[in-house]
Amino acid sequence: MAAFRGHGRNPSRGEARSKKKKTNKPVAKKKAARKKPAKKSASRSLARAGARLAATGGRTSQITIFVFKTGAGTKIRTAPQRAYAGPGFVEWTVVNMVDGSNIPVTLTWPDGGPWGKEPIEIRDGMQRLEIGSEPRGRFKYVVHALDAQEDPEVEIPEM
Repeated sequence: MAAFRGHGRNPSRGEARSKKKKTNKPVAKKKAARKKPAKKSASRSLARAGARLAATGGRTSQITIFVFKTGAGTKIRTAPQRAYAGPGFVEWTVVNMVDGSNIPVTLTWPDGGPWGKEPIEIRDGMQRLEIGSEPRGRFKYVVHALDAQEDPEVEIPEM
């Protein structure tokens, strides 16, 4: 009969387990937690970051153009599809996944862009252009390479 009862205790039925016996050992007191130093104000750090960006010429928005081959032919993908830029620079980098060589890539602006309507040629795998204070808005451009094209955007917000 004892085998069925589990020696008087069955934890699966919610019966209490035995508790540990307390000993009369002295307990060391915990030290109070140290206070953290006060954080600097956010507006102050933002002002410093803005001054630092202005001193270095702004930030660089990076756009990567991937050229690759599929069963249907050569394709182009641009990352990101919509780049946010300004003030500072825009830098295009070309990654040729077809054969790894430097290929000429042309950027055209159908409705005009921040650098005018003239096409931009990327010959050495990278092109970096400065954004002036004039152009603001969203600009569509077309990337041409190896008889393929794609149309991403660059957005320069109002400051």
